[in-house]
Amino acid sequence: MSGGRTPFKATFLVAIFLASGMFGFMLTPIPVVEEAEAAPNPIPLLSLSLYPNQLQAKVTQAQLGAVTFGGNATVEKIQGIERVTVNLQAVVSTGWPVVLSPQTIPFINPDTKKFQVTVIVPPATSSLLTGNVIVSGTAKAPGLAPIPSAASAVVTVSQYFKLRIEAEAPLRQVKPGELTYNVVNVYNDGNGQDTFELEIENNKDLVKKQFTVLLGSTDITVQQTEYSVVRVTVQTPQKWTLYKKEMNTFIIKVTSSEARAKNLLYTKTYPLFIYMKGYYIPGFDPFLAIMAFAFIAVIFKRRQDLEDESLGRYF
Repeated sequence: MSGGRTPFKATFLVAIFLASGMFGFMLTPIPVVEEAEAAPNPIPLLSLSLYPNQLQAKVTQAQLGAVTFGGNATVEKIQGIERVTVNLQAVVSTGWPVVLSPQTIPFINPDTKKFQVTVIVPPATSSLLTGNVIVSGTAKAPGLAPIPSAASAVVTVSQYFKLRIEAEAPLRQVKPGELTYNVVNVYNDGNGQDTFELEIENNKDLVKKQFTVLLGSTDITVQQTEYSVVRVTVQTPQKWTLYKKEMNTFIIKVTSSEARAKNLLYTKTYPLFIYMKGYYIPGFDPFLAIMAFAFIAVIFKRRQDLEDESLGRYF
């Protein structure tokens, strides 16, 4: 029997050995490979900004307008880099002149530094134009490729108001009871579309004198650098009068509606003159009467001369 148990014992001992080996393996700590700490990123980061994001330039027909934006240039992550240089440049989409200061900014540590952008808008620029300001920059460091960045803002143009009035014939000579008219041109010399209101400023006084004045238009819309034609019709008094020499003034007043909408008052006046002289009886032409009187006077003078001449011969 002892011989029969020997193989069993050997098998048992092998099983114990293998089990103990596996248990020991499980108890042995597994070495953990620690990840190395990430190296710092040596590439700098550049960001640009402009403030405010929109400004309005005020120009006139003769004066330019200028606006100035503030700017920030921010550089981050420059560990291990001795120096970073930021170079800036600025352009405006409309081609207006632009001044940038400074154009070069040095950095030795992460920081935010300021710059200014001034846009110069030429005189008489249309209020319909809008300029887009673009500031671009690059951050340069030794041994590294340039890092780009950009910022933008907008420049608008305020509307200014200017008008001009011209008449075809500022002075007309007429007879009483006559209907006359004049052509007046209203020019928009401003930098935007405008609507003008027209009136006869001294109309009450003219009505008292029995004049009647009619405007072809009481409001007109005129594009910038263009003009509109207005007809002014005048009916002179028709009642009998001694019709003395008299100069009458008709004052045309033109007001900008666009200016009023902006709580401004812009108005211009222009005088028209009508000159009347002589006298007038309805149905009677004073010029013909004068000619008739002159003709009678000439005949009378001639007859008087003939009589004097006959008497001279007699004596």
